[in-house]
Amino acid sequence: MNPENLMQQVREAIDAGLMDEAVSITKSRDTKESINPDMHLAWADVCEELNLTDDLIGELNMAVRDAPGRADAFVRLAEVYLDHGQPNRAARVWAELVAQKPDEASYHERLGDALKEAGQFEKARQSYTAALEKTGDARFKGFLRDLDFLEAPDEDQQALPSPEQQIIPQRHNLVTFTTLFSSREGVYARQWVSPTGESGYTPVQEPLTLKVAENHILGNYTIGAYPVRLDNTVNYIAFDFDIAKFAVARAIASERTWNSLVGRIHKLACRLVDIGAAHDVAVYIEDSGFKGRHCWIFPETPIPAGVAKKFGELMRNQLAPIPQDMTIEVFPKQTLVRKGSLGNLIKLPLGVHKRTGKRAVFLQPDSTLYPDQLGFMENIFKTPRRMIYAYIQRMLASQAPQPQESPQPGTRQHESPFEGSSPFEISERPAAKIEIPFDLDRDPEFQTLMLKCPVLRNIVDKVNRTGSVSKEETVILIHSLGHLNHGPEAVNAIFLRCDNADPTLFLKSRLKGNPVSCPKIRSRIPDVTSTVPCNCSFDLDLNLYPTPLIHVRAFSGTETPSPLGLTVDSIQFQTLVQDYIKLRKQFRETKLLMERYEARLNSFFEDAAVESVQTPLGELRRMKKEGSPASFTLEI
Repeated sequence: MNPENLMQQVREAIDAGLMDEAVSITKSRDTKESINPDMHLAWADVCEELNLTDDLIGELNMAVRDAPGRADAFVRLAEVYLDHGQPNRAARVWAELVAQKPDEASYHERLGDALKEAGQFEKARQSYTAALEKTGDARFKGFLRDLDFLEAPDEDQQALPSPEQQIIPQRHNLVTFTTLFSSREGVYARQWVSPTGESGYTPVQEPLTLKVAENHILGNYTIGAYPVRLDNTVNYIAFDFDIAKFAVARAIASERTWNSLVGRIHKLACRLVDIGAAHDVAVYIEDSGFKGRHCWIFPETPIPAGVAKKFGELMRNQLAPIPQDMTIEVFPKQTLVRKGSLGNLIKLPLGVHKRTGKRAVFLQPDSTLYPDQLGFMENIFKTPRRMIYAYIQRMLASQAPQPQESPQPGTRQHESPFEGSSPFEISERPAAKIEIPFDLDRDPEFQTLMLKCPVLRNIVDKVNRTGSVSKEETVILIHSLGHLNHGPEAVNAIFLRCDNADPTLFLKSRLKGNPVSCPKIRSRIPDVTSTVPCNCSFDLDLNLYPTPLIHVRAFSGTETPSPLGLTVDSIQFQTLVQDYIKLRKQFRETKLLMERYEARLNSFFEDAAVESVQTPLGELRRMKKEGSPASFTLEI
């Protein structure tokens, strides 16, 4: 179909609120062979509106390909790369612009900024030096001095809080802090400020440990975190309320004007608190330490970044119109972050802003501080996942012009990416069955893992339900259960339930070395970990990297037994209770859903004046009884 006609269909679907249809049509386009840069930029606008990041980047790259001298396409591509946490790629785009227009100082400046954000300080130095020679712009001398400062030891940059701002955390406070703000694994960022007043962050390839958190709260250095984890889930949703740059420049010299702006931005943050309260979502306000407020929402369990981003954007939309002298950013900014990238970061609370020396603290709606900041964190309410999904559904439904009675032609239902496929060819089981000398259901270590690790339990439940296991799930089962005392028997017993398990992977002996870590599990099966509460908080005194097997080691006899006693029977009882509660919930939700569908079906039958219809599975017949809702039977 003609690309212009296809785009018109997309626009009509967006205007009608049919976002799934708009995405489906957009995905069906074929623009690779087109050499029209204007068309690629127009499709880039559509992809950005539909939050199709990969498609957006693809269209911008094609626009650059087809119009190598078009600076606006290059600039937009570089900015998109920066917005999505890919400063190295952004630097390559700016370098191309610098090569095209070596006398343009702004391109040199943006290239150096991107290199600094990527932590490539030596390359940034070379870029600024070349820019100074090419343009003669004296500003680049200042940029070079800033680099000297950035590469100086940390102690030269410290801005310790005043005595009245001091907060002394205890160990349990640090555990709470690192759990609340658990973010991208294996990395955080440190804030810097140059003598010219410029500030930014440098990635540090280390995990967010209790010691790092302690240094942050004590004011030894200030850290930020990258919200999106390896499995593309998040533990928090944040809103960054800031005074716009032009307003800062205008008001910074007047205390009265500045206080008025800060007061207004606090009121705007309070409006977000009210919106959240109306939907049973707890929102917490933080003074960011300089020119605005941060607002935080903590889901009860990790949620997909795409869900968090959509939720945050819908809440921000309810604040519209936003005053021109203020900005609001939503974190996470990305729906997913690919390997090698980090995404955008946000400064964490309770640290000292390096530029102002002011501590970022949690505030009550009346602008007063919570008297015990650390104690306040211990009592933060976490929002149930269902509240977040319910809010999104309500907002999207309210935006649609009218409810759709039936799917429109051309729409597609969501399909599982694994439907009808298997990572293994069907293979025969071993000729001689492996003898299992114990009852898997009564093994204490295995049952403890099933109770404590929702991810492993999800995999085993899937095996029991479907008789299949994926390649990634196979690796995870082997390198976790395989380390148990009866690991080989446990793994083999599970594989014997699968029609597609590779016979060569059956274990003969217990595994040695390190079991698979929790971050590695999240990176291998994000589709599983993003749907279950994969966010265990382990006792750091064990000095072990996070792995499901810590649950077993924690119950080695040093822990006080539960009221039922730590026995296989008690574990099975707790598991049974959990399953029963989950089934009751599913039954209730299914019953409500059936009632809604039957009401809609009844309306269709009434409008068509029929009592039965033929379906591919048989005849669907309506049954009416005086004084009762209509019911339906399917005669196969």
